[in-house]
Amino acid sequence: MTTTRNYLEQIGRLEIQVPNKVVEVDPNFLSQSDSDMSRYWSLFKENVGRFSWHYHATVPFITEESMRLGMTMCKFAEWLSVQRNDNIKYYEISGADAVHGRTMAEYSNGLIRTLTDSPDLANKEDFYRLLKHNYSKLYHGSFVDITPEYLASEPELEWFKDGFDIVHMWMTLQFYCSDRDTQIFYIKKVLKEDGIILFKEKLLIPDQEQYQRNEDNKDKLFKSLYFSEEVIESKRLNALVKGKGLGVGQVDFETCVTAIKKHFKFVYLIWNCGNFYELAASDNELMISKFLEILPPPYMPDPFSTEKDLPRQL
Repeated sequence: MTTTRNYLEQIGRLEIQVPNKVVEVDPNFLSQSDSDMSRYWSLFKENVGRFSWHYHATVPFITEESMRLGMTMCKFAEWLSVQRNDNIKYYEISGADAVHGRTMAEYSNGLIRTLTDSPDLANKEDFYRLLKHNYSKLYHGSFVDITPEYLASEPELEWFKDGFDIVHMWMTLQFYCSDRDTQIFYIKKVLKEDGIILFKEKLLIPDQEQYQRNEDNKDKLFKSLYFSEEVIESKRLNALVKGKGLGVGQVDFETCVTAIKKHFKFVYLIWNCGNFYELAASDNELMISKFLEILPPPYMPDPFSTEKDLPRQL
């Protein structure tokens, strides 16, 4: 994990894996959305930190997915705040420089209060450099430190002492280990009983040839727009080896879904781009049904789209 952290810290300082240009949202996506999405995108661009700059140039159409989810959460928060007469509490696990949390909090004028964790100093620097409001907090450390007891003991985190309405996990569990059952059990402790949890994961599939085709599409049709072939090859050889580096705790789709379903009654696949997946889960049918009702269709052009009919209950 120390080696991985050093690697991610270098990325956050733009010492390695530096994109050659800034990622722009697909104009076709904006043309299919309302004017609120364009305003959200303008705000999001102002909040992007160094690590997020790299991240959005690495995963195909993750920028559009971030817009889709961000606007959905803001609208969901409007509905939920009426039900509870309170602000909405959002926690993003390993959210880097917190571009998503900071943007949602700013766009909603504090209706959403956010907590992000990151152990990397570069992300901490960018968080405070870019923060323009008082609605977001950063914990400089690992998600394993964020427990109900810790939240209750820290005056600065008093907003979150009763737990979170939404927890968003950003492809970090694979950096620790493959025991999704234990990881999800641990994370669920800070989620409210009727809360929603979102998982972003890069997952293995039984068809290894299809998995490799997905990787090739990602590298040749998307990452090549932002990185040289030498940079892409360097990451492929040094960081993306299965069972090592960034993939030390990577699991397959079935293992991930089985673990989530063990802890939550309602589980949906809401986004899929090649080998990248996003799942939403909750124990409360009303809450997740309302969230999915607000959620627009995913934006995923061919050949990256492997599922057309989403969300899909699992």
